[in-house]
Amino acid sequence: MEEKGRKNLEALVTKEVTKLFESVLDYTSIAVSEEKTFKILRGKILGVGNDCIRKICSELVNYDIKYVERNEDIIEIRNK
Repeated sequence: MEEKGRKNLEALVTKEVTKLFESVLDYTSIAVSEEKTFKILRGKILGVGNDCIRKICSELVNYDIKYVERNEDIIEIRNK
């Protein structure tokens, strides 16, 4: 179960950090109009983002992680 928790957390970290640097790249593409400069900056941003993901995921081995499945209640509201 602990391994499942770690894998789930790694996937979540990867997803969220990737969304973050994709947003940064979107803003950067607007701010930097020169194609060559944007490509260089893009590579730097992707490199930093991927390094961040690897660093966080490599640190997870130092923690006890337990995945707890959520059981969500469904509340139904009916209009009279």
